[in-house]
Amino acid sequence: MNKKIRNIILGVAVVVLVAGTVKVIPHLTLKAAQVASVEREGIKEVKGSIDIKKGELLVAESATKELHLDTDTLDIRVADKVSGREWTSKVAAPSNNKDKSILTISYLSGDNKKNEWDAFVDVIEPGNYSIDRIEDGVKLTLYFETSTKKPDQLLPSYIESEYLNSRFYDEIEKKAKEGAITDKQAANYKNILKKVYMKDLTKGGFKIVDAKALPPSAVKQLNEMVQIIGYTEEMVKADNEAAGLDIEIPQIASFKIVVDVTLDGEDLVINVPTSECTSGNDYFELQNIEAYATFGHASSEDVKDGYIMVPDGAGALFELNSYNAAYPQYSRPVYDNTYYDQMYQMPTFKENIHMPVFGMTYGKDENATHGFMGIIESGAELATVNVRLGTNDISTGGSVNNKVYPSVDVMQYSRVKLMGPYSDNDSRYLASTGKIDMDYTVRYKLFNDSVTYFDMANTYKEYLTEKHGLTQNYVTEPKMYIDMLGALTIPARIAGVPYDKTISMTTYEQAQAIVEELSDMNLVLNYEGAFFGGEKTGLQSKASLVKENGSKKEFDALVQAVEASNDQIFFGTDLMTIKDTSYPFSAKVHGLYNYDSKPVAIYDYDYTTGKYSPEFEPTYRMHPKFFGDIVNRFVKGTEGINNISVGDVPNTYYANYKEEEILTPVQANVMIENGLAQLSENKVLAFNNPNMNTLPYCDYAVNISRESSNYGTMYSSIPFRQLVMNGLVEYTTLNVNMSKESKDYYLLQALEVGSYPKFTISATNQDVLKDSQYREYLSVDYNTLKPEMEALYSEYSEAFNTIGTREIKNHRMLEAGAFETEYANGTKVLVNYNPYPVQVEGRTIDAVGYEIIK
Repeated sequence: MNKKIRNIILGVAVVVLVAGTVKVIPHLTLKAAQVASVEREGIKEVKGSIDIKKGELLVAESATKELHLDTDTLDIRVADKVSGREWTSKVAAPSNNKDKSILTISYLSGDNKKNEWDAFVDVIEPGNYSIDRIEDGVKLTLYFETSTKKPDQLLPSYIESEYLNSRFYDEIEKKAKEGAITDKQAANYKNILKKVYMKDLTKGGFKIVDAKALPPSAVKQLNEMVQIIGYTEEMVKADNEAAGLDIEIPQIASFKIVVDVTLDGEDLVINVPTSECTSGNDYFELQNIEAYATFGHASSEDVKDGYIMVPDGAGALFELNSYNAAYPQYSRPVYDNTYYDQMYQMPTFKENIHMPVFGMTYGKDENATHGFMGIIESGAELATVNVRLGTNDISTGGSVNNKVYPSVDVMQYSRVKLMGPYSDNDSRYLASTGKIDMDYTVRYKLFNDSVTYFDMANTYKEYLTEKHGLTQNYVTEPKMYIDMLGALTIPARIAGVPYDKTISMTTYEQAQAIVEELSDMNLVLNYEGAFFGGEKTGLQSKASLVKENGSKKEFDALVQAVEASNDQIFFGTDLMTIKDTSYPFSAKVHGLYNYDSKPVAIYDYDYTTGKYSPEFEPTYRMHPKFFGDIVNRFVKGTEGINNISVGDVPNTYYANYKEEEILTPVQANVMIENGLAQLSENKVLAFNNPNMNTLPYCDYAVNISRESSNYGTMYSSIPFRQLVMNGLVEYTTLNVNMSKESKDYYLLQALEVGSYPKFTISATNQDVLKDSQYREYLSVDYNTLKPEMEALYSEYSEAFNTIGTREIKNHRMLEAGAFETEYANGTKVLVNYNPYPVQVEGRTIDAVGYEIIK
């Protein structure tokens, strides 16, 4: 081999080796964990069976409660032994079969159609269920199946005249002569056949007419007839084939659904172990379950007022009996769990549901006789909170019954557009997770006396405290929370050539100067854009400080200055959001996949169209299987930095929908929570707008809205979320300076619910960002904001020192937009969010004003 050929071969080998290395490195950058196992209770031990259709029985009792089951309808009734108060699922005046049904399922058929099936007609009435005793309650097994087939499932679609006679009329006569049926039955069967078949003028035989024209009673008799004369499904197929018809007999759906109903002390617990719920025909997939949607319902005939609480945004109330036909039903997914199906359209609701709770009171506040609160203990990642309001006037389409209840997706799915989400071509295919095995568990806290939304919030807080081993602590000093913008990436040009330029909006030295200028305030600082690529985060393979913000020496000086002022400083980053897609990040290797089996690419919305805007580069989300390794590397790389702020993970919904690599939301959540638990063991954490399942791992909850989505029939927004957080974590308002609301609006929140007022600032004027994707930072210049910050803090700290504590003892609404907070030391704060003065408690409260009563 001559030297030239040898060099060519060596050159090609080097190219192949480099290309192979480049391809392999992304796979080696981070270690992927195994899919997390999901803990489930397991099948409960059966202690005996209970006969069905035997009336109501006492099936469990605790020191204070009794659980009764109606074996005829499977309705449940819980009674308090002392007060006699009751909570029931049995509807006295049902408006439809769903009101009579303890269970409604939705399922998808092989032709991608969605169907709904309530349990009343085919399960409850015919007794297609069993009841077993388990510890502290019962196991209900419901068999969804129909014995009534449609005419085209019972009879051939076309039949010659002689066969019609020999197959049916002659057989009917034969059975009548044998005494198997009466003459009247025989006549009825013949009449039904005459209604089913009509003469086919083209072929000369008989064809089936539109089956929908037959009344249900006739269809039922037709089912009886074919069974009596012995005409089978195989005969139907044979006669269709003999007529030259290739007709596929419709598939029949059947499902087994298991529900465990137990008493746990004073609580009612309803659990659906989805692993025990099965389909009897692979053509049909179980998709959604509503279990005991009528439990705790309130009839407008019996309950004249009261409210339903939902965790929309900060929280919201619906007034009972306020049905509006324009808003017939409220349904919102917990933790934004439909995001990946609906991500290509801008959301219509401005707030998400961050807490898996709901409730109802029978009567308002101190006039309430009793009530309940539901907590979705397990399966919240797939749950929806639903509200249907009652009315005294059912002529507009409503019913008399007020209901609030959860439902759960047993399988997630999306109808994916074949040619892309914005294509005019509407061809679609269905992608799904398949059935998700889990325990779907709802715990009902039952209040047997007057109850308010504050009681519910306090009960939920106590529940979280016990469940997660938390300690309640109430800070006794005013604080202001400040986000400082650090490293951002903006577009720039050199000799006309575009490139990305990293700049620091607030260097360490500038941040230190601000801290010293604001030394008379109690500050909590969050320095954003400190690690990796700053705000433009890339693959988190190592935690390094951004050099544009300053040197390590200047970083240390900033930390020391903050400590000297007895303040706190956090350093903020996103851990699982990719904005810098440069090598070694690979969306195909590291990213989440959507239902179309492509990596999830997220763009800003165009507010004029409600669709994605391609103006700037997309962001990607990391697959949860890498989160454990990311946390390990981050903890090691930030040794010596104790306070970390996480912007993305605590409020992001994770799942992977790639067809061959499904990671269910339940599995993803286990991996995320495990990583956050590890991070919290090593760091003091501030979380941006956290979902409630991540709250136990943080010390600060940042950017907590006071508003709800203001859905059409909502009565009022309430600070339910802040009332739950009170004492569990420290929490802030939204940004004072990036809002259409005045600073007084945020001052009210600080005094009403103990939130820390929050600003986002930069030492560099925001004008440098005007041509970038950071247009939301319209008013962050520190020098401009400083007087407003000082004025707000001065009034806030003076008022807080008058109040003297953050521990809230009670909270109530006085009238629309006006609220009273009672603190543990007896101090009361009246706030008025209205743009006009109000008269409450014998006092005049100014527009967007407050009064402190010692």
